[in-house]
Amino acid sequence: MAQETSTCNTPGGCDTLAIERKVSPWRVGGFIGPAVAFCGSWEGTFNSNKYRDKSLFNGIGFNAALNADYFFRSKTKPSRVQFGLGAVAGLQNFFFRKDINDFTDRIVAEAGVSDAVIRKGSSEDHYLAVGPVLNFNFTKKPRSPFLEASVRGGLFRSTPAAIFIYDRNTGNNIYSVTASDKRYHAGLLATLGFFVPSKNGLWAWGVEAIGFRTKMDYIFPGATIYPYQRKHGGFSAGLAMRRSFAWDAAVKKDPTPPLLCLSPDLEWKMGSESIKGHIFSTSKDTTAAGPILLTWTSRITPDTAKTETFTARIHQLNGAEDKVIASVVCQEGNQLAFPAAYLDKNGRPVTGQYYATVTSQLASDCASCTSEASSTGFSVVKPDTLIIKEPGCFKQCNLEIYAYKLVKTKRVVYGKSNTSCEGCICPVDTVPNTVSKYYLLGKIQVENCDPATLNINDEIAKANIKIPSWAKTVYSSVQTVVAGNCDLPQGVNKVNYKATVKKGQVGTFVPVVEKKKK
Repeated sequence: MAQETSTCNTPGGCDTLAIERKVSPWRVGGFIGPAVAFCGSWEGTFNSNKYRDKSLFNGIGFNAALNADYFFRSKTKPSRVQFGLGAVAGLQNFFFRKDINDFTDRIVAEAGVSDAVIRKGSSEDHYLAVGPVLNFNFTKKPRSPFLEASVRGGLFRSTPAAIFIYDRNTGNNIYSVTASDKRYHAGLLATLGFFVPSKNGLWAWGVEAIGFRTKMDYIFPGATIYPYQRKHGGFSAGLAMRRSFAWDAAVKKDPTPPLLCLSPDLEWKMGSESIKGHIFSTSKDTTAAGPILLTWTSRITPDTAKTETFTARIHQLNGAEDKVIASVVCQEGNQLAFPAAYLDKNGRPVTGQYYATVTSQLASDCASCTSEASSTGFSVVKPDTLIIKEPGCFKQCNLEIYAYKLVKTKRVVYGKSNTSCEGCICPVDTVPNTVSKYYLLGKIQVENCDPATLNINDEIAKANIKIPSWAKTVYSSVQTVVAGNCDLPQGVNKVNYKATVKKGQVGTFVPVVEKKKK
């Protein structure tokens, strides 16, 4: 027998090289947002006697930064927590606060100068910091939202806000605060951000907060130069992004081992007895039979790395027709029951030839095979008998669908005429009149008709008979003709039906009850 085919899913085959998605341990990012410097109180800052902190010249500014991080990978299973080392470089600029104008006006007024020149320069920071980075993924999915936190230490180049006020006429200095030549200081920078990856998983967008702490130096020139150093800090919050990197790389793979499929061993039993190759007669084999079950046994050695499935089909040969009456496709079971639709009242197969085919399929990660089909069968035959044809039954229904329409006409009135012969009856007048006019809508003939189950509405729809819009009631006369060997009374019978029409829809037809004459 030819090899039995199936619809099992088969792998496309494997090579000794495979493509693997590699994810880089490097990640870069960027940040931009408003910044605020921490400065203390205004009164405590601008005290000309004590020459204290002059940082309250700073107002709202901006912070822009770029970072690059390297994350260490675990040699065991991947973790939701990742630890890395990274660097960040950025620029901060703090604009002057509006109340600095009040401060400079007061200085000029106290000096009693009528023509003073005021020069101002805003504060800024350049920084480069290196330190540990911690990444926490909320889920184990590749596109999981994550938190990123870091603490970095590095070098800050800080330029304080500067003010220079002098008399235009004399050139004398009235007040000044400037940066010293000591602008580089060590500092700390901490970040915390929340990010959501994009669809491709390489980009991530979110929000981030940054805080920093360092030192800043001032010079107060005058008759005596007063140097001053203070603690300088602040924070910012804004939009941030992260960009990861991935690429496809070729990796070595072991060659695919070959697969060998073997045809399974079959057994077909009725109850506890084998029926392979048996021929049953419907006149002799009439006792109740046990369940009919097709079973099969694998002939290969079990292997957990391979999956063996089976495709089994039961066929019925009836004349020239080969019909599959039961089947399982690519299943791991080992039995198939005979279908109940092909069993008689004693649980035995109906007349016909039956055969079964079973094939074995094996599949690994990269290969698959299908065995030759194992087959077996049996037959159920019916002895030749003389068939005497009994008279048939003739049943036919003839339907007429009709309706009545009110039509306006004129009626002639007769009476005695004075102008003609004496006592003659002649037409003397015409008067308007309304009469019901019969309209035949269609005829239907239904063969092999049973009046008890006849549905007039369905027959009208099948015959595509149109009901006019003026019809309020539709009538149907049903003439039934019965002859031959039937279970109905023979002869011709006629029944009239009617149905009410509402909104263009015909209701259910009911018999017309004739009124008895008194």
